[in-house]
Amino acid sequence: MKMKKFINSQEDLTKELLEGFVAANRDLVSLHPQNMVVNNKLETADRVTIVTQGGSGHEPAISGFVGEGMVDVSVVGDIFAAPGPQACVEAIQLADKGKGVLYIVLNHAGDMLTGNLTMKQCKKLGLNVGKVVTQEDIANAPRSNSDDRRGLVGCVPTYKIAGAAAAEGKSLEEVAAIAQRFADNMATLAVAVRGATHPATGSMLADLGEDEMEIGMGQHGEGGGGRQPMNFSATTAVIFRNSSKEEKRWQPLICTLVFR
Repeated sequence: MKMKKFINSQEDLTKELLEGFVAANRDLVSLHPQNMVVNNKLETADRVTIVTQGGSGHEPAISGFVGEGMVDVSVVGDIFAAPGPQACVEAIQLADKGKGVLYIVLNHAGDMLTGNLTMKQCKKLGLNVGKVVTQEDIANAPRSNSDDRRGLVGCVPTYKIAGAAAAEGKSLEEVAAIAQRFADNMATLAVAVRGATHPATGSMLADLGEDEMEIGMGQHGEGGGGRQPMNFSATTAVIFRNSSKEEKRWQPLICTLVFR
């Protein structure tokens, strides 16, 4: 079935999305140039600050986690597209309050390219930045090849844990080590139960039958290879457990993707 969406124009989609989000949460966040959603308390922050990045279209992630005790600046790209490195460098400069900046990046090709270019530029500028990558989705690569794993919902508790460490006054090295330790000891697996169309292009992201689900689908509709009939919650949890036997030391998170 073709999806229905309230959109004025594809060209203004990201801009209007961010404007609406900030207008609804103006007590917590503000919108800066280059599509940056900024914590209103950033100006007085006397601690390590946190910057993250990602495409729009996954709301409330990632800008929905900007606020006290979590992310200070979210740099937003177009629908399912990473922002450019220059915007990320400017966000890090904006966030830097003298205690260093933790830069959290989810493992997707575009985000990693932006993240690496951003870090190179930050090094040239002499900025004190540490980078943490979340890459915990067990559906598309084994632990032995974690560099190929997608970052999924695991970024959310990583934001919170890093934010709590920063609020305690820990150094950048300490905050980065705590966040990375958590990121290295978690696993996620998504279960998709409905398909979707791309809000900007209208193309089909995933086409699931009325009585189908897919184990391991990515957040942009990437296939997981586990398509099967809809099942009970207990049986689906067993599938997750069996999928992650080699990950026994990991903290499992399960995410249900309901595309509407």
